[in-house]
Amino acid sequence: MINVTHGDIWLVNYSPSIGREYQKIRPAVVISPDSLLKRSNLFTCIAVTSKTAKIMPDDIELPKTAKNKLHQDSVIKMHHVTSYDKKRLHKYIGAVDSQMMESIKIRLKELYELS
Repeated sequence: MINVTHGDIWLVNYSPSIGREYQKIRPAVVISPDSLLKRSNLFTCIAVTSKTAKIMPDDIELPKTAKNKLHQDSVIKMHHVTSYDKKRLHKYIGAVDSQMMESIKIRLKELYELS
């Protein structure tokens, strides 16, 4: 069983995909709570891209840090939340810090009009 936790950044295999969905293997932030990750083979994540020039108002900038181990500053594409089987996890990269995870939670609430 793959050990994945809330706030991890993994390379995720997004293929096969349809239309404008992300494709190939790319980084993503795991947003599933640890309690769910322990009892399910599914995880929910948000895609991350290094294309910082096309940032949208709902996106979150993700600077590279020693903790997240990204190769360059990136963007969390908040409108691209997906759930997959853990078999799509390709390679562990790093993790976001608690402050970034809190920013993600706030933005999710705003974006999806959750109370």
